[in-house]
Amino acid sequence: MKSAQWIISQAGLQSLMSAGVSTGWLKAWLLSAGVTEVSIDLLESNTWVNSNADWQLFFARPDELNEVAEKNFIDSQCTQLKLDNPPRHVCNFMNQQRQTLLIPIGEIAYQRHHWLSLLTDGKALSPLYVSANDKQPITLEPGLSAGLRKPEYTEYLNAAGITIEEQVIASLKRHKLSIRTVESCSAGGIAARLCRVSGASDVVDRSWVTYSNRAKQEEVGVDAELIDEFGAVSQDVVIAMADGGADASHICIATSGIAGPSGGTDKKPVGTVWVAIALEGQSALSRCFKLSGARHEIQARAVIESLHLLLNKMGQLRL
Repeated sequence: MKSAQWIISQAGLQSLMSAGVSTGWLKAWLLSAGVTEVSIDLLESNTWVNSNADWQLFFARPDELNEVAEKNFIDSQCTQLKLDNPPRHVCNFMNQQRQTLLIPIGEIAYQRHHWLSLLTDGKALSPLYVSANDKQPITLEPGLSAGLRKPEYTEYLNAAGITIEEQVIASLKRHKLSIRTVESCSAGGIAARLCRVSGASDVVDRSWVTYSNRAKQEEVGVDAELIDEFGAVSQDVVIAMADGGADASHICIATSGIAGPSGGTDKKPVGTVWVAIALEGQSALSRCFKLSGARHEIQARAVIESLHLLLNKMGQLRL
């Protein structure tokens, strides 16, 4: 049984936040690497100094890490691992008590297999079941959770611990498709999420943020009468949005909803989100979601549900 501890500076937390990486993901990846318990502490708190953790991972600025090394590892030998984006080196210290990684601020999510390999000696990670809901024990972010045991319900995103955007990009490449998005309530969040992944330019074509009704009409050709009859937040309109961006080689995902806190009605309360997926020559797939939370949580959940629906749609396509 092993325990692990993340020690993250304020600057490290800001870096994670700007990259859209939650500490939940950091915990989940370490659990899949074989530890039974993961804690997270601020570097500035110094509560980590007397820790009994088997693994300690520091994520901070280079100057902060240099100070940690000078105070705690002055007589220890460091082996280094190179990471990119930006170019930097992870310092790996090992002694009889624990193994310690000093990871400078930079891209951490999509190069995780590199620094995880230092901890696992290159061994395979345990299955990490990622689900588009809040039912699994590890909370990754709003609308996304994970667990080390296969869930009793059948639907989960993947058992490899990969992010949903990595999975979507890989699926698009397998199907030789590009993607367009037409976003209202998600405000470009779907495109932004996909473009976190290196190589997204191979499959992400363009995105329209059609927040106003006029934009829906002018940018993707939604009929004004359709909006007048059914309202912008409706199945008919969101399908028209998706159809307006799709063709034979570009699958299109569209969203329209009410993120709140205002704008809800009895028939369409806050959290109502319609999503549609279209591809020329096929029937559009659409679904209405009733989401909860603050405005930013509803928007985040809308992005997750949209990408999940997209994966379902692509799973129905023939390669």
